Amino acid sequence: MAETLKKISVNNIKKSLGDPADLIIRSITLNLNDKKLNCSLVFIAGIVNESDIENFIIRPLQRVSPTTQVINLMAVMEKEMIQVKSVAVIQLYKDALKDLLNGKTLILLEDIEDVLVVDTSSWKERSLTEAEGQRVAKGPLIGFNENLATNIAIMRKALKNEQLRLENYTFGSETNTDICVIYLDNIVDKEILAELNNRLAKIETSKILDANYIEEYILDQFLTPFPLVLTTDRPDVVTGEITDGKIGILIEGSPYALVVPALFLQFLQSPDDYYFVNGGVTRLLRILALAMAIYLPAYYLAFVTYHPGLLPFDLVLSLASQREGKPLPLVVELLLFMFLFQIIIEGALRLPKGLVSVVSIVGTIIIGQSAVEAGLVQPATLLVVSMSYIFSFVAPIITLATAVRTLRYGFIIIAAFLGLYGIILATLALTFHLNHLRSFGVPYFAPLFPFNLKDQKDAIYRFPLDKLSNKHQFQHEEFVRKKRD
Repeated sequence: MAETLKKISVNNIKKSLGDPADLIIRSITLNLNDKKLNCSLVFIAGIVNESDIENFIIRPLQRVSPTTQVINLMAVMEKEMIQVKSVAVIQLYKDALKDLLNGKTLILLEDIEDVLVVDTSSWKERSLTEAEGQRVAKGPLIGFNENLATNIAIMRKALKNEQLRLENYTFGSETNTDICVIYLDNIVDKEILAELNNRLAKIETSKILDANYIEEYILDQFLTPFPLVLTTDRPDVVTGEITDGKIGILIEGSPYALVVPALFLQFLQSPDDYYFVNGGVTRLLRILALAMAIYLPAYYLAFVTYHPGLLPFDLVLSLASQREGKPLPLVVELLLFMFLFQIIIEGALRLPKGLVSVVSIVGTIIIGQSAVEAGLVQPATLLVVSMSYIFSFVAPIITLATAVRTLRYGFIIIAAFLGLYGIILATLALTFHLNHLRSFGVPYFAPLFPFNLKDQKDAIYRFPLDKLSNKHQFQHEEFVRKKRD
């Protein structure tokens, strides 16, 4: 309340901001017929276009007509003199501080309570580069950057549609981070949109530093390894999802956008699936590889430890000879080297780009060869772990790779105790869990469970593009209707 009632003045602004070095106060004297009027321009250096301030604010003010009356001066300045894209009049002190910190210039006139706010913002931003989170062999290369206005402009360019709607929010009492909810009004599911707005309205936090902050606040369920919100830095992916009736969320300061609702099969799909004629075959191979990434170590452990009779005799002899003299149990070998491989990958992410390939390849080869020569591990174990990690690299979205890694550890542990029976039980539990999950009321395992014949055209296998028009529009309406009934 105190901030609301406080008078907008240069001294109060200095006091509130701590009189920082980049706070610029430019004083001008306006020569009017009946008096000289002091005018102060207040802005923060580095986040404004100082050339615009000089050319389109200061110079016009210095040429103010002496015949202008003080009572009409504010209206004349707003409508005739100031030559920038946006000019507004405010009265509240908190609004003045917010606009100032957003790169706008305040014009304060002596003995006049109203203040002019002029949009002169000019934020420094990273130039648009190739999307790194979801790289493709063919298709658009442009990715989002950290500037919200730029990302909105990219979406405007991709969706030249009068039905496009933008809803702006500000979160974080300390950071005052802007976000933008973007959707097509004619095909979006209104109940899902209302639910999203309801969850956003409940967010109470002091800071929003990345898209993940918003993602965790709007999740249906936190205790699951599976991502319930799609995260991507590709504008074409967000465009495709929005035109299917979903909702995009852009966050200031983050090059990643969020898409809701998100279904399990979306995380198995890549933009490449739609940019190649044989995209359906590629998707099938990707799904198979991800399944192998989860199950291969567990099956290896179960067959060798509990069910060697199900393996070819020659293979059993080879594995038995490799196990001779090894000090560690097979499950410990698997977990140890999976842990080492993961540490190498994590370390490579933080190395200079020129060293990543050298350290990752040389490190794995040296560690693997040294471990085999030292008699700590059998070669088959290193082969299985290496294949499992290579298979997991085909995950098109990094958040799914985290789920794959978590499931892989879980399946190994249960296979160590119960063998194939444990793998079967874990698979049933996983299927039950996937069917139980919801993303904004939509079944996470849809359209497989509940089964929807129409949506199978873009599920496990992608049909030709001319068969995929509005493929998710009716799916959302049907599921939300069932949920309501």
